[in-house]
This record gives sequence, C-alpha cells and structure tokens, in this order.
Amino acid sequence: MKKITPYLLSLIVGSFFGYLIFQDADFNVKKVFASSLPATAFQLGVFNDFDAALALKENYKPSIIITDDDVYRIYYSILTNDKVILKMEDYLKNNNINYYLKDIVLTDEALIKSISEYEPSMENGSDNVLTSLNELIMTSYKGE
Repeated sequence: MKKITPYLLSLIVGSFFGYLIFQDADFNVKKVFASSLPATAFQLGVFNDFDAALALKENYKPSIIITDDDVYRIYYSILTNDKVILKMEDYLKNNNINYYLKDIVLTDEALIKSISEYEPSMENGSDNVLTSLNELIMTSYKGE
C-alpha cells in the first residue's frame, strides 16, 4: 500500500488541478483537433472592396472569395499535388489568366475531402477534365 499511495495521491492532485485549469476553458474542441492541409492557391486578386472582388469572381468561374484580415482574396484553384499544380499553371498561362501562387493551409473539411478525392484524376486528364474537376473542388468550399 505504501508504494501505491504516492501514485494515487499524484493522480488525485493532478485531476484536481486539471479540473481547476480547464473548468472555464474557452476553446472549441473541434478547432483544436481540426484537420489541416498545406496547399497552393492560384490567387487572381486581392481587394479591399467586396463588390470589386465579386466582379472579378464572376469573370473567372469557379473562383471563390476568401476573407483574410479585412481583404478579399479571389482563388481560381487550390491544389496540393505538384504535377497538377504545374498542369494548372500551364492551363492558366495558355488562357492568358494572370495569377499569383500562394501557400495556404486549408481547414475547410469539405474542401480537403474534395481535393483528396478529385486531384488524382486531374493529373493525367485533359484540360476539360482539369477544369471540370477544379470546378467540383472549388464549389465544395463551405467557407470555414
């Protein structure tokens, strides 16, 4: 019993202090354990005015608008596979679409799932496959 007493005592004291510390914890468990994915975004522009961002978005479907520190970023595509990224770069250059590559971290579950599902098929597909699957990926964004 003498050998067990210190362990029981430390367990009780640790539980007590853990309870005190986390009693009023203000955090979202889903955010703490949310999955994330590093990706490359094809950014078409950055705007302070939402209407200007919306106008550009309408010209380049299936672009999405992401709010980032009081600016609106227009992304044409978000990808993770290097070969698909190069293929998308070639497509955009051939269609005279100006873009900027931006490294981002995704936390939107639907977008992560969509990228992992469709991106492998984009690698060997035609430009039509590339743009169709890109549209499926970008329309899956839920804004999280």
